[in-house]
Amino acid sequence: MKTRVISYFFWMLSTGIILLDKITPLEITNIKIYYCLLIVSITLSTIIILRFWLKLKGETLLLSTAICVALLFAITYILTWRLEWKTETILYKNLHLQNRTIEFQRMDLGVFGTKSRTIDRMRILPYVEWNKEIRVSEIDTLTWKKVNIDQT
Repeated sequence: MKTRVISYFFWMLSTGIILLDKITPLEITNIKIYYCLLIVSITLSTIIILRFWLKLKGETLLLSTAICVALLFAITYILTWRLEWKTETILYKNLHLQNRTIEFQRMDLGVFGTKSRTIDRMRILPYVEWNKEIRVSEIDTLTWKKVNIDQT
């Protein structure tokens, strides 16, 4: 019973963080952390289904889990291929919060060119940020200090 509760807790935590990354402005910026959370989520989903619902045990559970995790991770890895935004210039720094900046970013799409955006970035934890696209014309100069720091 205790194993089941712990499994459900970590499954909900890892899956919840991945879903927040996908559907909200919350962004996990380190690809290694993102894929670790994805592997934990897929593995626990597989174990919950095979062990607790289908009642598999022993070597059958281990082999089935390994095969399912490998297949599901390969599929999700292809479907969630992440291109990274690169900060070119830090345009503004917040006068009140040191962890908040306005940045100009670009993403290289290969043969399809580049994509650009201006974001209000707030660092919550290391490798976890809250990014919101904004227009430069709507920036309140009483709250923001222009810095124009090149990152390239």
